[in-house]
Amino acid sequence: MKNFYLTLASIFMVSLFATAQTKIYTPALRAPANNASGQVPDVTLDWDAVTGQGETITYTLQLAQAADFSDATTFGPTILTAIKMAELKFDEIYFWRVKATDGTLTSDWSAPFSFRVVPSVTITSPNNQSVQNPDPLVKWTELTGVTHYDLQIDTAYSWAAEISGSTVQLNDVFEVDENTAWAVGNTGTILKRTVAGWETIPAVNNNNLNDVFFLDNNNGWAVGAAGTILYYNGTEWTAQTSGSTAVLNGVFFTSPANGYAIGNGGAALKFNGTEWTSISTGITVDIYAIHGLDENHVWVAGKSGNVSFFNGSSWSNSVIVNRDMLGIWALAADRVYTSAKAGRVYYFDGSVWTEQTTGSTRDLNDICFIDESRGYAVGAQGTLVFFNGSIWGTIASGTTQNLFGINFSSESSGYFVGNGGVIVAYQGDGFNSPYLKNFSLTAPIAEFKFSNLLFGRNHYFRMRARHASSTSDWSSARSFSVVSSPTLSKPANNATNIALDTLAEWASLTGVVRYTIQLSTDQNFNDPFTFETGANSYRFQGLAYGQDYYWRVNTRHAAGVSNWSEVFKFTTSNNVTLVAPANNATEVPRLPKYDWNHIRGTEKYLLQVAKTSNFAEASEYTPTTNFYQTQFLLDPNQAYFWRVKGIQGLDSTNWSETRTFTTTSETSIQDQSLRDFSVHPNPGKGLITLNLPKHVQSLEVEVFTLIGEKVYVSGTLSPGLEKAVKLDLRELGRGIYLIRVFDGSENLTRKLIIE
Repeated sequence: MKNFYLTLASIFMVSLFATAQTKIYTPALRAPANNASGQVPDVTLDWDAVTGQGETITYTLQLAQAADFSDATTFGPTILTAIKMAELKFDEIYFWRVKATDGTLTSDWSAPFSFRVVPSVTITSPNNQSVQNPDPLVKWTELTGVTHYDLQIDTAYSWAAEISGSTVQLNDVFEVDENTAWAVGNTGTILKRTVAGWETIPAVNNNNLNDVFFLDNNNGWAVGAAGTILYYNGTEWTAQTSGSTAVLNGVFFTSPANGYAIGNGGAALKFNGTEWTSISTGITVDIYAIHGLDENHVWVAGKSGNVSFFNGSSWSNSVIVNRDMLGIWALAADRVYTSAKAGRVYYFDGSVWTEQTTGSTRDLNDICFIDESRGYAVGAQGTLVFFNGSIWGTIASGTTQNLFGINFSSESSGYFVGNGGVIVAYQGDGFNSPYLKNFSLTAPIAEFKFSNLLFGRNHYFRMRARHASSTSDWSSARSFSVVSSPTLSKPANNATNIALDTLAEWASLTGVVRYTIQLSTDQNFNDPFTFETGANSYRFQGLAYGQDYYWRVNTRHAAGVSNWSEVFKFTTSNNVTLVAPANNATEVPRLPKYDWNHIRGTEKYLLQVAKTSNFAEASEYTPTTNFYQTQFLLDPNQAYFWRVKGIQGLDSTNWSETRTFTTTSETSIQDQSLRDFSVHPNPGKGLITLNLPKHVQSLEVEVFTLIGEKVYVSGTLSPGLEKAVKLDLRELGRGIYLIRVFDGSENLTRKLIIE
């Protein structure tokens, strides 16, 4: 009996062991994560390793575009736990799964993951709507698994500015058909677009108009401040009585007998074909936008995320998020979009609102859709974002003005408007002008430098990637403008007291070969002086004293010449500014040094010193530096007058101000006898000793020629207890000099002869 139980136990253990051998785990997928987007065409598919009973585990991977793997491509078996794909199609969704085998047993297929391949190239610079040099560097996020990038640049684009004839802020636009559009704005502005262009319609009143809506060419409404409602009957605009004084922000009609206007403080009005009456939408804060499908489907949106829906009989209010909703557009009952502050867009699928990423952080003031796969929103600082049916992205608007309204009448015709009277029209695909440039760039590469772009023009560019099996969509277009001319820096505009030899400078530009500078005494540049340079500076020389000069700069490269810069004016100096001695100074040494500010470009100066203010019997000196050292003692305790003018060729400045000073008496240290400050030997060969008064603790020594040229400077010296300083002046050569000692407060000057 015991043997029988042992046998059963053995059978049970063998059965358990056999059962363990039948299981091999299913691999867990790692990367890319399920539902990942933006994957490169050679994405690596990665999964976790599993264990089995055999010595070698191999894996089989299937990749498909059909969720049921009916079109699957199989890879493997392989011992690797990752496989790199190749030449996957751009902007396509793929499904993948993996199973494992140990040679005997095979796991189940893993739960499938999906991913989407990147739709196009992501450009990183230059910034949209920036100002660039003629050779801007384009950069983008490099894609692996591609062989080429295509790059296009043109001066023509999908959007082009039109002449509105107005400079006021335009708040909304409505295109009735491809030949007729209306725009409204501040101070009662109404503009009409016909085949002949935009024209201004006489204002009904001066109230700001915030929104405009047309059913057809004979039925249109505009609303605005102070409860303003205007009606257009096909011939003229007239005011309608609203019964409200609120600021009205939006208007919408489903038929001539059914319309709505909404505004601040929850204001809401309904039109029945005859009169406007007040209604309640359930929102009590400011309402900014309204749109709908028909009489049974109308939405309004406003402050702090408030949204209300009218189903034909009643309004129901909800809050999306605590963020102001600025625009709204309904494509269907289950496809409604709002634009909001900080670049947000919210989407309603019939049940819930969800946020969609736009790529912008600027307020989006209005939103408009052509169909389910084409939508636009406009906002602050020229922001324009586009929806392609799956994602939003920023695109070039061609302007930096704040934008407030956008509207299309068809897939090929539409407008947006904004501050400063800006009106921009949709032009189709663009990139079709004679200027178009195409570049094919071989990967791997992540940057490219343009060259010789047109000065002062808007340029638009876009990119796409390709490999042997697929070509991506074009990226969203970006725009930048090339500088129109150099920017002058100094001398600053209207600068005065400019030297006769002065350096003109301007901001440096890259991608240019030469600058041309014009200088004229005539602001119209009749018969100017013209100069050229390869640097961003030029030194004007030989200018006249007290003269107004005008200057400007342009630049060029192989493809063109820039505009002239703005004109700067400067005025040259016409007076010397005196420094020392100070006016009305007293106790001035009898061997004074006269100092004044140097006017660069001046050949010499004329110094006059006299005992009378009319400079009768004045002493005259013509130093070539901006100082003069008196060589002979002036009279003690005597008033003197002095002035200076600059001289260049036959030209000279006015006299400077006249200054006066009074010399010291004989007791001044400057007038001490030779035994108080002596030079030995003098005359001599240049090896000298200075014997100094006992009170001198430190000193500086300067040596001048008789015409005032400084030829030696000692630095600070200490005479020591012996009050003597030795100097080696042999390098000065033979001649008569003036040696000047300065102890920090007083000057002593003596004649020095070197034989």
